[in-house]
Amino acid sequence: MSLKSKRELKEVVQPRYLKANKAEKQKILDEFTSATGYHRKHAIRVLKNQGQVQNHHKGKRKSYKTIYRGEVVQALEQIWEIYGRICSKRLQPFLPEAIKVLERCEEIELSKDTKELLLKISSASIDRCLHPIRIKSLHGLSTTKPGSLLKKANSSTYLHRVGRRTTWVHGN
Repeated sequence: MSLKSKRELKEVVQPRYLKANKAEKQKILDEFTSATGYHRKHAIRVLKNQGQVQNHHKGKRKSYKTIYRGEVVQALEQIWEIYGRICSKRLQPFLPEAIKVLERCEEIELSKDTKELLLKISSASIDRCLHPIRIKSLHGLSTTKPGSLLKKANSSTYLHRVGRRTTWVHGN
């Protein structure tokens, strides 16, 4: 059954379904589901007309105008690099101060429009702007160094457990 014929059938059956009592609705549903091939619960929603059940997006997605691009993204990249590539949630609160300090030290030169956009940017927008650069850069640059105790441990070093505390004991 084509979509057009299913719609036509729905237009014919719907008024009868809405006026029917419970027993009649069951019979109407049985007929409607066997004719259309819809699942019973879906058929109920279609016949009750609870919003648009099928294709409520109809292939259209809302598109937003890109606000942050060009000079704004370049300035953001510079600030991000200077601040040690910290995450956007930590970078965003410091942007106003960072812009003042970097302009005073002549590290960065911004137009009025760019400065305004940087001052109102959210952390999610920072993530979107920096996403292409983060993909290209190396991941996993860790500042944690392996512990020296485990490397130098020999048979004379062992764990000593006293109550709830565990400590390293060097037996010489």
